[in-house]
Amino acid sequence: MEYSKMESTEPGLKFKTLTGIMVETTGVTLLVESTEVYVHEVVVTDGPGEGNKYLHNLDSAEPL
Repeated sequence: MEYSKMESTEPGLKFKTLTGIMVETTGVTLLVESTEVYVHEVVVTDGPGEGNKYLHNLDSAEPL
């Protein structure tokens, strides 16, 4: 699925990033106008940084 082309995602979707961080979507999305790619806010759910939020291109993460 191409999340970078999706204007929104539902909250609660779980992913594992390339570096092994477990994250969950919050439902917040931002368009990066310079590249015309959507990024989605995620919150770290386990391990170091748990509870931290950041924007992520979900195309590079593994859906769980």
